[in-house]
Amino acid sequence: MSTASARPQLHIRQALEDDASALCEIFNEAVHDHLETFDSEPRATEDMRLRIDAAVQDPKHPILVAELRNWVAGWAELAPYDNRISLDDIGEVYIYVRRAFRSYGVGRQLMRAVQEAAGKLGYRKLVGRVLVQNQDGLNLCRATGWREVGRHTAHTRLSGALQDVMVVEHLLPPTPTSPPISPPSPPQP
Repeated sequence: MSTASARPQLHIRQALEDDASALCEIFNEAVHDHLETFDSEPRATEDMRLRIDAAVQDPKHPILVAELRNWVAGWAELAPYDNRISLDDIGEVYIYVRRAFRSYGVGRQLMRAVQEAAGKLGYRKLVGRVLVQNQDGLNLCRATGWREVGRHTAHTRLSGALQDVMVVEHLLPPTPTSPPISPPSPPQP
């Protein structure tokens, strides 16, 4: 019988160019399983390589890899939410877990790692969009402190049908260097 200390440990690290093929496989599994919110076509390895290169060049938008015994089990991306300067402290999170590793806590560990990285990078909020039928994704969000803030009805077209999307958010605790968030001002008459 194995004990928790004897089990192999998941290692989370920054994505490297050599990870492109594995990350592409995992993404394409999500597309095939109808878990990817907005892409209905598989990606090419070269596209993933370009994404990794962009993340390496822009440390505020990392791609994290979950690795178990040199096997890539999943990955997470902290992407820009919006290009307006007043929203540059909000990031959008994408998490993909290899089919064989789903329901083993890989997504949860990736989510916690991306939340921690976002806090260190000065983000104040993370957002995500999850297909309503992706109950595992919604459960992951709930288990890691996210809240559902709204539902877009008939928002994305996948496999020829319109799908609903749940919008989720996670507020990060303020850091010593982040400005305090002030409540909205009352409307002026």
